[in-house]
Amino acid sequence: MSFSRTIFARRAAATLAAGGLAMLAFTGCGVSDSSATAAGGSQKAAALDEKAPLFKLLPQKVKDKGVLTVATQPDFEPANFTPAGSTGIQGYNVDLMESMAKQLGIPVKWEKVPFDQILIGMQSGKFDAAIAGMTDRKKRQEQVDFIDYQWAGTVFMVQKGNPKGITSAVDGGCGVKIGDVKGSDAHRLVDMMAAACTAKGKPATELISFPNSSDKNLALTSGRIDAIFWPDMAVSVIQRETGDKLESLPVDFEEKVYLGMTFNKAQTELRDAFLTALKAIHEDGSYDEVLKKWHVEVIDLDTPGINLAKK
Repeated sequence: MSFSRTIFARRAAATLAAGGLAMLAFTGCGVSDSSATAAGGSQKAAALDEKAPLFKLLPQKVKDKGVLTVATQPDFEPANFTPAGSTGIQGYNVDLMESMAKQLGIPVKWEKVPFDQILIGMQSGKFDAAIAGMTDRKKRQEQVDFIDYQWAGTVFMVQKGNPKGITSAVDGGCGVKIGDVKGSDAHRLVDMMAAACTAKGKPATELISFPNSSDKNLALTSGRIDAIFWPDMAVSVIQRETGDKLESLPVDFEEKVYLGMTFNKAQTELRDAFLTALKAIHEDGSYDEVLKKWHVEVIDLDTPGINLAKK
């Protein structure tokens, strides 16, 4: 709650030259890019800051480790992304996490992870936290705890002129192919659309999964799929990166949702420390500054909390 290049193919080529697309570079639950920082690749080791305002809230286990391991899939501008020619991670999610960690006096070690492996890594204890624009859902709350920190709406992105005639209604995309990242929340929306279509005797909507956002966006601009779901705050980003080949339309059957950073359900002390840190950056203005920097003020959630989703 990537997230500048002109087209996604350009970014893919640049990433391959650096060692493979983000997904191809991963093994298992993700490979640590120990040299990658939010600033873009410095190898200077950071140390604990015992004078930080909220240092005393950190669990001793985290203090002993001396670093916070945070997972993200860096493929979505302006939230979390690796620019062409860089190895580091940037975006408002990165800035927010770093701001909270600074309040707690703990340096961050970023792990680049496929989206559908984040929850697995969280449950296994591989990561201390994750921040990747994940939708808070009651079902997911059974696996991890969310600190909800942003509020996002959803739109369809379609090719200019909307050649398939997709509408905003739940039965407005019968028989079309909708793409999204594997492990995302899109299957729930597509299931709603498919059910509405078949109830009227029309062809069901179909979900096509891709390993990352770049692949799904390329599939849309090339006509291999007909639409994708997209956060309302990042429409200008995808339009710019696809050469203004796409247009948006509302999704009338989806309410705005909470997006959250995630924590292992057994690590309540760490979770609560970060909630306090999140409230602190609201109070000192850092939160608003980050949103303004990335032009995503629309996601502002005034009152963050734990597991706020009710369905």
